Amino acid sequence: MARKKRGWKRFTKFSLGDLQRMVEVKLAEIEKLRARRESTAAQLGALDAEIRAAGGTVTGSELGERGASPRRSAAGPSSKRRGRRKGAEKGRRRSRAGEKGQSVLHNAIRAALKSSKEPVKLSEIAVAVRKGGYRTKSANFGVILGQRIPEMKDVRRVERGVYAMR
Repeated sequence: MARKKRGWKRFTKFSLGDLQRMVEVKLAEIEKLRARRESTAAQLGALDAEIRAAGGTVTGSELGERGASPRRSAAGPSSKRRGRRKGAEKGRRRSRAGEKGQSVLHNAIRAALKSSKEPVKLSEIAVAVRKGGYRTKSANFGVILGQRIPEMKDVRRVERGVYAMR
């Protein structure tokens, strides 16, 4: 049984003329899509103008928000981002959360633990933190809490998965 060719080798059966025609067909398709996009953008701009004229506001429909990211171009990352960050000393990394055990999530955990007089299970802490207003998209929020709680010096582990304030 013959093996299926991969990569550029599968195109060796085509002549140069065949490959050129295939490229021209793809370029024509791209041009049609670009023209369609421009006409749709013009229609969208007209609708935005009508909404604004009627006294409404338009959010999320400007081409800058819809198109390519203003920070990233097709040529690559912005030249501003290539250099060292302002204020960053050589050889030191900036931490995101500041001091360990001192973040919004840590404070939400403290509030959940302080509201209970006895030790609390990790799953119950997760529910209480979310009810307290902490927003997360994590499907495994309990795992994240299990990683954050050991960073807190004012929380003690009673037993596996059960914590209380010191």
